[in-house]
Amino acid sequence: MTWEQVADRLVQSLAASLARPDISSADKLEAAFQTVAAFGAARLKPLLVERLGRIVQGGPFAGMQFLDRVSEGAYVPKLLGSYEAELHPLIERLAASAYDAVINIGCAEGYYAVGLAHRLGVAVHAFDIDDAAQRLCRDLAQRNGVADRVTVGAAFHTTDFSRYAGRKVLVICDIEGAETALLDPSAAPELRNMDMLVEMHRLAGRWTSKVLFPRFEASHSIVEIRQAPRNAAQYPALHGLSDSDRFFALLERLEETRWAFFQMV
Repeated sequence: MTWEQVADRLVQSLAASLARPDISSADKLEAAFQTVAAFGAARLKPLLVERLGRIVQGGPFAGMQFLDRVSEGAYVPKLLGSYEAELHPLIERLAASAYDAVINIGCAEGYYAVGLAHRLGVAVHAFDIDDAAQRLCRDLAQRNGVADRVTVGAAFHTTDFSRYAGRKVLVICDIEGAETALLDPSAAPELRNMDMLVEMHRLAGRWTSKVLFPRFEASHSIVEIRQAPRNAAQYPALHGLSDSDRFFALLERLEETRWAFFQMV
């Protein structure tokens, strides 16, 4: 799909939102900004792919062969290597740790699963309930020569943690709020002996950290990581672009993002 076709779809979607009598003016303004952001990203993508190829430019996974699309998240920040830059120092630390395996729950197209399989040199067990995400993750692993270390599955359940008992495991979890149901040490005591990097979500105005932190405060040290501003000057691929283009190139989400790293003590 060309970015012009994407633009047509975005305009149609925005027109439908603006015509709805059941949503507020504030919601309509937010929908308009989301449309502008999506358009900016769609327009920049072919320009940057032509300039850079499909090779991740920076961050902990620099040099990774990338795909022509993603199943979740923003494409351009992943290509630039600016994606979730707040986590980069932690990822570098984890890459130096002697884990036996990684469990990546909510793997999307495999950005982390494949990147960590390459950096850590260990088996990565990736899971996503979306069929398209599973296919993309397998493709990305194949492109980067780690298909023998990345296994891809569908749903992952709390009881599945028992299969990794006794191993030094890193869990990476991003499942849109379902982490409070999945990460329950009373149902999966193995979690008390696993390190976990979890994206937090706000449900009904309450961060899921309010539920998860008390569960693990006796077994883990917990560090919350919050979203920080980006500096476009740090990304040479953006040189020569307008300020607005650089803004949209680095934009990942409209809402605040938080993560937490749980390290067993």
